Amino acid sequence: MTSDGSRSIANPYEPSKPFACITLSGVTKLLPTNYLNWKLQVEAFLDGFDLLKYTDGSFPAPTATITTTATPPATSPNPAFQTWRRQDRLIYGAILTTLSDEVASLVSQTKTSHDLWELLKNTYAKASRSHLKQLKERLRMASKEIAKVNRLEERRVKLLPLMVR
Repeated sequence: MTSDGSRSIANPYEPSKPFACITLSGVTKLLPTNYLNWKLQVEAFLDGFDLLKYTDGSFPAPTATITTTATPPATSPNPAFQTWRRQDRLIYGAILTTLSDEVASLVSQTKTSHDLWELLKNTYAKASRSHLKQLKERLRMASKEIAKVNRLEERRVKLLPLMVR
């Protein structure tokens, strides 16, 4: 294990491409209320190890098998798929460790780190009803304060000619 929270695992499918085994122990647990903070932490970590491409969908799974052009054609497991699948499972597992029990119960149907990432984004990235209500109240209070300042300014403008006499 390195001091940065990762280690490599030998890759029997493609020996020149070892797997990055990461731990996200320093990341805040995801709760229904702290998605943006959690996302920033996890994204920075994954991007630092060049693994964000798995979760953001920019590195989709290769085909599971390959077929040779020989006669007769032969089908065999695709080593690139095996490498992708195993690395994705390591990322998936690392992300799962950052989820609170409440959030973890929502993701049981996901199969890949990208599926997991999308589900969390679609569930928590949208502004909650209570957050919108809070923002509306702040806006209402700010509008009241602006109206008060406008009334004071109108009074000042009316009184100014009286003060210069």
